[in-house]
Amino acid sequence: MRAVEIIRKKRDGEKLSRKEIGFFVDGAKSGEITDYQISAFLMAVFLKGMDFEETFHLTDAMLNSGIKIDLSDIPGKKIDKHSTGGVGDKISLCLAPIVASAGIIVPMISGRGLGHTGGTVDKMESINGYRTGLTIQEFKQVLKKTGCSIISQTEDIAPVDRIFYAIRDVTATVESIPLITSSIMSKKLAEDIEGLVIDMKVGKGAFMKTLDQAKRLAESMMKVAEQAGVRMKVFFTDMDTPLGYAVGNGIEVLEAMDILKGEGPEDVKEVTLALANGMLELAGIDTDPENLIASGEPLNRFRDMVMLHGGNLDEIALHSEPYVVHSPTSGIIHEIDAYKTGVAAVMTGAGRTRKEDPVDHAAGIKILKTVGDEVKEGEPISYIYTRKKNTNEIQQAILSSFVFSSKPYKKKRRVLEVW
Repeated sequence: MRAVEIIRKKRDGEKLSRKEIGFFVDGAKSGEITDYQISAFLMAVFLKGMDFEETFHLTDAMLNSGIKIDLSDIPGKKIDKHSTGGVGDKISLCLAPIVASAGIIVPMISGRGLGHTGGTVDKMESINGYRTGLTIQEFKQVLKKTGCSIISQTEDIAPVDRIFYAIRDVTATVESIPLITSSIMSKKLAEDIEGLVIDMKVGKGAFMKTLDQAKRLAESMMKVAEQAGVRMKVFFTDMDTPLGYAVGNGIEVLEAMDILKGEGPEDVKEVTLALANGMLELAGIDTDPENLIASGEPLNRFRDMVMLHGGNLDEIALHSEPYVVHSPTSGIIHEIDAYKTGVAAVMTGAGRTRKEDPVDHAAGIKILKTVGDEVKEGEPISYIYTRKKNTNEIQQAILSSFVFSSKPYKKKRRVLEVW
């Protein structure tokens, strides 16, 4: 068997066998199959697709390219959550300690931001001292003590996913349903979980721009989960507009803590409570997440988790003296383009365009007026947190995301549909 034969077969739209897919994944891991052959394979999959059987075999091979975490010695239902990526998406930070307060174990292996979307790992690292690179043993110790832990992907978990993803990012093969499915599910199935909630972002700031695209991806992921014996719920949530007011790293940690205090933006609260109820349902626990928040226990668990990771919640990175963006007109805000806002956040230094780019954890954007709000010309509508001296380009990017109108605006719910 040779890599070129497998590439040719998929290029011609033929179905690959479990053995062929396993051979290719093993070769990618060992280095026997070159980056340019991997690129050709990924493009062939992107253009010709894979049926469910192929997608499952690819997921399984990628999962078995690394270790699987054994959490059998930790009592409690193991349920995780994954977001397909958005702007201002700090949900994981407040969700994990909320459901952990109900007795659920949340082993959250998260990623870094890339492009216009933020990453949970970058947000957590904006807390001074917080270590995301724990060993598996340290990870388990935190889970035993607090019920939740947020870490970065280790080198041992689904290593071929890291190889494939780095190449997908630079070869325009990211938006492929079989490749997205295998990437997400190979990492999540390594966590030894019994249930998984997916926050499937839909809209301008998401990778899935339409509900139809999102549903096709959800169907693929649910089939893989079912085959692997993992129960799953999918929440389709709107990502046309940034989630909440904070977009960045440290600034989003502060907003997540507001949610844990029973405060914070209504749309962040809506999505957090919906996903929390989904995780509680999968675990078979009948309790109200709002009552959990009111008890103060989730905030305490978040503090404990951060401390066990070496972090200090009294030291969260955020630049002082932000630049102010003023409204160019009077009217009602009808739109804040999430993609354009995400790009503006990257320009502040809060994000990266390449994996090796450094991130300014203290940078970001705070939206002062959101959709449905009425503003006057010259009124502040946004803050820019950055170490850059010239913010003209960032200000223009932010202003280009706002659409004003004289007509009234009816606010929409974030949760569009639940499977």
